[in-house]
Amino acid sequence: MRKNAGKGFVTNTKYTEKKWKLYINRLLGLFFIFVICFTGVILGNERSRAQLPNDISTEILEIAEVFQKEKINIQEWKLYGRKNVYKIRDLVAFQKEVNRLKQNMGHLSWNVMEEEDQWKAVGTYYNDLLKQEETLQLITTHTNTSTTSYVLYEITGYGWEKPVATEIINNFHSNLTNISHEDFEIFSCMTGDFSDKIDGDLQNTTNILLDAFSAQKVEEIQEDTFVSVSAYTDAWNNVLPTHQGKMNLQIGLRTQGMGDKTTVIVGTPIITVEY
Repeated sequence: MRKNAGKGFVTNTKYTEKKWKLYINRLLGLFFIFVICFTGVILGNERSRAQLPNDISTEILEIAEVFQKEKINIQEWKLYGRKNVYKIRDLVAFQKEVNRLKQNMGHLSWNVMEEEDQWKAVGTYYNDLLKQEETLQLITTHTNTSTTSYVLYEITGYGWEKPVATEIINNFHSNLTNISHEDFEIFSCMTGDFSDKIDGDLQNTTNILLDAFSAQKVEEIQEDTFVSVSAYTDAWNNVLPTHQGKMNLQIGLRTQGMGDKTTVIVGTPIITVEY
């Protein structure tokens, strides 16, 4: 009887050990699954933070954040890249540069105009999926003694969805590289509106926006239905000199009267649309 009891005890002990080993293996398996999933989430978050490379300008994103914070409806926004072209001295050189741009920006539809005092090539494209417009211009003005040439690349987005905007911004900078490996002057501009004034009159609204951009006023034009302010903020590096000091931010507000919508335009370093 005791021998059988001893065998039963050993058998139960081995059974218990097997159960514990199985239980521990399951726990380890769950632990490793958790680690893999957690790592994936972390990496995913890092990728979303790094959607824009470090060398890409993010001013338009910051302007959009201010518009959304102040409940300004975003209508459209633009990015411009501009650079001088010094190698064009005659029509042959102009045509050669046009052919190079056509090759590097093959998705654009082109129109070339060769007039007496100006040569101009314009490439355009509309991306229906992203609701994005592109325009690339090569312009040469010439006299008997000199020529001046520059490239202007413009991209326009409508409304605001951040994932779409991020893709458009990446496309913009990628296309700048296709156009030229030299540096461009970058301009950012956003247009929106709101039905009610944020707080009081146009001047108060302007001050709220200046505070939102941590900007100091440099110059101002003020009328009853229109305010235009040039300002400077330490947040952005692109700076232009003025008689009153350096600036890198412009804010324009216009209203048609009581109860009408107020149009807001913000640009850096300057506003690049008519207002």
